[in-house]
Amino acid sequence: MSVRGVAVAATLVLSACAPDSLDNYKATGFNAYLNTVQNQCQPLWIGGQPLQQLNMQYAGAWQSGFDSFLDMTSRLYYNRMSTADYRVAVQSLALTTTDTRTNNSIDCIIAKLPANR
Repeated sequence: MSVRGVAVAATLVLSACAPDSLDNYKATGFNAYLNTVQNQCQPLWIGGQPLQQLNMQYAGAWQSGFDSFLDMTSRLYYNRMSTADYRVAVQSLALTTTDTRTNNSIDCIIAKLPANR
């Protein structure tokens, strides 16, 4: 297959994906919440991983953990997970229930939940 053929095939595959699978630009409320958490909950830590920016390009080697963290935080935001279950889930990513930095981060993430979500 030519380079042009590969490019066309890649374009067709990507265009078949839902827009939210590549960039969740439609989730303006959730994105605003993540911005609030990012700006007001620093230092934000999950275990030994500092999260200075809630952006996949900054996840680095912790990509799978970061993906899980965003999924859990989305579930929390959209009322599909209780705050107690969220705490346990995030602590499982940190591999500890006693890490002060992680628990402080979880406390702040929960405290910043908007009432009208």
